[in-house]
Amino acid sequence: MAAFVVLGVGFCVSWAGAAPMLLAPGVRPSRVPRVARYSREGRCLWSTPIDLGPVSHPGLLEMSAETGWEVRTAAPRPPSWVEASRWGPLLVSGDRVAAGFADGRSGVGRTFFLDLVSGALVAVTDPAPSSRNAIAGPGAFLVGALGYGACAMRRFGRDGTESARWDCNGAMTVDGLGAVRGPARSATPSGTSRLRRLTALNDLVDGPHLTDHHTSHPAVDTNGTTVFWHGGKLLAVDSDMAMSELFVSDDDRRVLGRTLLLDGGRVVQSLGSEILVLRTDLAALADGPWPCGDANLLGNPVLE
Repeated sequence: MAAFVVLGVGFCVSWAGAAPMLLAPGVRPSRVPRVARYSREGRCLWSTPIDLGPVSHPGLLEMSAETGWEVRTAAPRPPSWVEASRWGPLLVSGDRVAAGFADGRSGVGRTFFLDLVSGALVAVTDPAPSSRNAIAGPGAFLVGALGYGACAMRRFGRDGTESARWDCNGAMTVDGLGAVRGPARSATPSGTSRLRRLTALNDLVDGPHLTDHHTSHPAVDTNGTTVFWHGGKLLAVDSDMAMSELFVSDDDRRVLGRTLLLDGGRVVQSLGSEILVLRTDLAALADGPWPCGDANLLGNPVLE
């Protein structure tokens, strides 16, 4: 079992073979992943095999005796083994499922869009280095790509076609009005990180500069203020892109989890093996398909 989500009337599961280091000697990993839906009683309603196919990417290079020891773009090859994408591997929104799978060696993968009722394949993205995925609205998803020179966020609608694209990548939030924002690195050579808002016209609105890429997954409140942990500080960036420091610590550990916004303005932040609970003046968690990491406080990425 690679990932699962809980539905109102059952659950959905993505299956993938174990990585080679987890297998007994001589046992080969399975190359036939699948996505399945089950009833509340555990009866399988449908099971759809996933064919990742040969994958590569223009930025994925190789050098070997076959190339005369010259560097060239790697030719598409069958995956060494197939694993679920590491961020947002299985999302359900409306009557659509977004399941991410990748080559376990290179990290290059695809996102498969399935019909929740029948399990039929609706569309598949082109191969790209896997990154963060999110629910953008009913039947709609954000699909990220980062690595091998790629740095992008794309929006896909219910029919599986790309409707928007932004030259940045990061942990996004989506509020009830569909506004997309979050700490993201740019696609420029410097790869600078800022709090950015992604507009419907494929533009980026740059906010405060961030010193590096290490941030928690943010949360957004009903006033459009984004809160996250970065560089030993709990930061808040309001809807006008003005940043304030809510809490400062001498602990700059980068083992970060989700930032959760609870009732009464309380912010909960996992930091290494500790959990910090802080009182703030933030408003309630925003309504929307993705106001914080994993779609909601329960960490169940489902929008029904």
